[in-house]
Amino acid sequence: MRPEDLPAVMEIEALSLPTPWSEGVWRQELSSPFGLYLVLEEEGRVRAQIGARRAADELHVTTLAVHPACRRRGYGRTLLRAALAEERGVRRVMLEVRPSNAQARAFYAALGFRETGRRPRYYGDEDALLMTLDLAPGGAAAPPAGA
Repeated sequence: MRPEDLPAVMEIEALSLPTPWSEGVWRQELSSPFGLYLVLEEEGRVRAQIGARRAADELHVTTLAVHPACRRRGYGRTLLRAALAEERGVRRVMLEVRPSNAQARAFYAALGFRETGRRPRYYGDEDALLMTLDLAPGGAAAPPAGA
């Protein structure tokens, strides 16, 4: 992701999330050496994005959004796989999701994530469910291929 991608990224977030990040937060995140931010482009247009931070052998997905017109094409799965390829050696992937976001919860469950905790009032107006994908030997498999 580059700074010039921000208008499209912010539009996708505004269409996808009830509390999208501000431009200032995005610029701060892009300048951080600790984050990984990727976009998926189709015909030269940003259609999806993922943001993640690595700590030791864990990857924390901070944002994942796909333009509503482009959902159910495997873009979210593709971006998650790309983040894991970029961050080799990850043994666990974690993220937060709103309990009310049944579509996202089902998507993550289909990738092998399981609900492992709850963060009270994480979103201010709602708790967050902590979901975890275990990639360690003997744990869950990597996100499945396909759409």
